[in-house]
Amino acid sequence: MKRNLFLVLPLLALVVLGQACSTKNDPIPAPTPPLGTFSGTGKLLVKKSGSSGYDTVKKASPLLITLATPSNFKVTGDTLTVHAGSKGSFQLAYASNGTFINFIDSTYKAGPQTKIHLNGVYQYLYDNASGSLIIQRANSVQDSILRYDLKKTSN
Repeated sequence: MKRNLFLVLPLLALVVLGQACSTKNDPIPAPTPPLGTFSGTGKLLVKKSGSSGYDTVKKASPLLITLATPSNFKVTGDTLTVHAGSKGSFQLAYASNGTFINFIDSTYKAGPQTKIHLNGVYQYLYDNASGSLIIQRANSVQDSILRYDLKKTSN
């Protein structure tokens, strides 16, 4: 019996290794990076009390966001009251649960903020054909979402 087990174990190992090295799963192609100048609105959505929806706009401001190579960004537009002018670098990341962009704002200082900064990791959806770009992230307790609805205006 032991001898038969020793003969079966290498065969079983080959089957497992063969499945792990299989090329049947096609790799997910990386989405087109969102490069260019985008115009639109940044808004803070707050969850309605007693509801699961986010539909109360607390802050909104018209913005221009420029994403350029080599991974630089800047935020201009209405940056006087709600949103801060930002600039810095960004990195793209692809995961099984979506595509993400990490903004590293060189003007951001730790601590309480009087204005919103484009800083940190956001999930994004970019449609290269229409030039539509949505960037959003929820806060840690999921009671608000910072969302940018943008449209490409130039390369």
